[in-house]
Amino acid sequence: MTRLANRGHFSEALGHALDQRGEGRLAVHHINLDRFKEVNDTLGHQGGDALLRLAAERIRASTRAEDVVARLGGDEFAVLQPHIADRGQAESLAYRILDILAEPFVINGHEATISTSMGIAVAPEDGLEAERLLSSADLALYHSKAEGRGRVGFFTSDMDAELQERLRLERCIREALRDDGFQLHFQPLVDMAQANVVGFEALLRLKDADGQPIPPMTFIPIAEEMGLIAKIGTWVIHQACHTAAQWPPHLSIAVNLSAAQFEAGGATEIVSAALADARLPPHRLQLEITKSLLVRDADAIMLELRRIKALGVAIVMDDFGTGYSSLSYLWRFPFDKIKIDRAFLPSLGAENRAAEMIVRTMVGLGHSLQMRVTIEGVENADQVAFVRDIGCDEAQGYYFGRPMPANDLPARMLMDVQQAPPMKPSPTVGQLQSIT
Repeated sequence: MTRLANRGHFSEALGHALDQRGEGRLAVHHINLDRFKEVNDTLGHQGGDALLRLAAERIRASTRAEDVVARLGGDEFAVLQPHIADRGQAESLAYRILDILAEPFVINGHEATISTSMGIAVAPEDGLEAERLLSSADLALYHSKAEGRGRVGFFTSDMDAELQERLRLERCIREALRDDGFQLHFQPLVDMAQANVVGFEALLRLKDADGQPIPPMTFIPIAEEMGLIAKIGTWVIHQACHTAAQWPPHLSIAVNLSAAQFEAGGATEIVSAALADARLPPHRLQLEITKSLLVRDADAIMLELRRIKALGVAIVMDDFGTGYSSLSYLWRFPFDKIKIDRAFLPSLGAENRAAEMIVRTMVGLGHSLQMRVTIEGVENADQVAFVRDIGCDEAQGYYFGRPMPANDLPARMLMDVQQAPPMKPSPTVGQLQSIT
């Protein structure tokens, strides 16, 4: 789209420049458009694409012919600046880019203004390997953004411990993908009317070399920045389908789809291949997407989702009620289910009844559109009673069971699907706990 190098080409060019460096210096600039989301939200996807193209042109115009400019993904760019005399030369380029990107953009008759943050790493001081320099520049960018918008920051020695941890996590992710080191844990979904386990959500897990778990909120963003999340997502859906194929036929499996899987293309083919490979009936698979995915390119993604739905797979809107506006998508796409975000449950029972009324309204809305409704984050008996009282179809949370490996799922969780008695009007805690 921007006619710039991609991440892979940039890494190759950086490696070649390091090999040819001799005694000279080179700099890696990691650039992030701070206010890009605001433009995307205001002017839409086409306006956001136009801004990226214009920003790419301005960055390219600020550099020399020998410099390499790349778009790493989303609103992030990079510049390889070889053959520099000192850090001052790198700093001069950085501020030249900041200044030119600060000038207003005119997009379809609308004026848009953004700010930019940058992180810089210099060889040989900050490393002599492409992977280390890219990570150093990324870490410098992180610190620059933490200090405020419109800033330039160099990698410094006091960031080294943080860099080593980042590089360790990157190696761990690569090795896990190469050596089948990722795991799936499964958390039960409970039918509130029948007190039955009706399925499980597959959740990605990773351990470090010492066997200690790495939180998903730590390794997943890094995997996204590394451009590996699409490959990991393909592994997840294949593994989840194979596991679910061994369960009783009434149990479903829910898998999260990331934006990267759609951007990589072929999402429908990946889902179809996973189902065929595992011989899993399509109606047993539920694919969960977040609203943030839809704002990237709603029309194209809606089309892809319709192709997936045509396979017989259920499509679920995850994290409903938070973040971006959800309502506009409910009439544009026939979701099979909405999943209410866990953020509402901790507020129940407080003097302010707003959270309770909002949850009731969301459940009623889902049912009026012939969609099933799941609520996540259920952790105590009072929340169970509330969820049952408002007619929510399914619930998920620690009260019913924590995520666990497939081999550790209690046998009765799988066997009681057809044996569990219907939930009475006023169930006891023991009745619900018996299914876990």
